[in-house]
Amino acid sequence: MIPITNSLIGIDDLYLHKAQSIEKIKKTIGFAKENNRLIRQSSSGNSLIALFMEMLKQINLDVDQNKVVNLINNLSTNERNASESGSIEKTSTVKNSERKDDIKIVSKSIKDSHYQIDISKDTIVHKGVKVFMVSCYARDSYLGRYLIKRNYFYTMGREAAADEAYDEIYSKMRSLKDRYYNEIIDVPSISNQAKIILDGVISEVDFKEDSLGTTVNRHL
Repeated sequence: MIPITNSLIGIDDLYLHKAQSIEKIKKTIGFAKENNRLIRQSSSGNSLIALFMEMLKQINLDVDQNKVVNLINNLSTNERNASESGSIEKTSTVKNSERKDDIKIVSKSIKDSHYQIDISKDTIVHKGVKVFMVSCYARDSYLGRYLIKRNYFYTMGREAAADEAYDEIYSKMRSLKDRYYNEIIDVPSISNQAKIILDGVISEVDFKEDSLGTTVNRHL
């Protein structure tokens, strides 16, 4: 269900942006499921890997070429041995599979915009394969547009990494809010600092389309 906003202008487009990202990772899973066995064969592996890389490029996704085969293997099967599962449980705190928080930065000046930063962790299941998506979307409420949209994807065996990424983003965005209220940074620095924070987050699959720019200058 796509929720209706409190205003009369329509639906919350956050869910539309996330839905587009989910469809892209589903396409990636589908390719991996269909071609995993062929990629393991040396005769056809190189061409299929090149095709996979090109497909990712077309949908604004990217992955380290050296890790392509491992990624395809992880996306094509649900099998995990007991020792791996045990290590994950021992090294991470038990948390809900899906999480959501929002951080509001209310400006101290009328001329400046407010910011809302939405952070979430969603579970995506497609063709029997589970993938975790950690998202961070930052909206400039003055313009009503998303200045930043980032999605980080983790295969089933790396839920601990997904939770660590979520905690890292939430903690650093809270610190960003505190720096603004303590007058360490000003409003124009908020989006730049947020992008620096998010650039440091590691994902198995990188999402290239991470921001929506604007040419509006509110200080003229």
